[in-house]
Amino acid sequence: MRKGIILSSVLLLSMAEPAKVNTQLSLKVVDKEGITHQLKGISCNGKTYLKVKEGSIEYAVPFDDIKHIKVISQKENGLEVDVELKGGSKKRIKLDANTYCTSMSELGRANFYMKDVRDIFIDKGDGR
Repeated sequence: MRKGIILSSVLLLSMAEPAKVNTQLSLKVVDKEGITHQLKGISCNGKTYLKVKEGSIEYAVPFDDIKHIKVISQKENGLEVDVELKGGSKKRIKLDANTYCTSMSELGRANFYMKDVRDIFIDKGDGR
């Protein structure tokens, strides 16, 4: 009985659709090791926006509106990041360190945690 429940759970999870990404966004992601990755589209925790917190308020910032994300530091309660919007304003905000993001590359699907990133530069382009 127990094996059947575990097998059913695995099958259900494997049938889940992959997160959709906006391939009109071109990304340059610099990881903790300093390696630059050229990617297309981004989805974090299955969403097309970045869930952040400023003080006691949570925000959902669409990736279409973000120009640059810079990870400043990692603390017990998450990451401290600077977010620059396409309109020019900048905010220092908090982000869950375990935010899991998905993107596309020539090699295939790219997956990463925000805690493993230094910078993300986002440009609205043709997705190439």
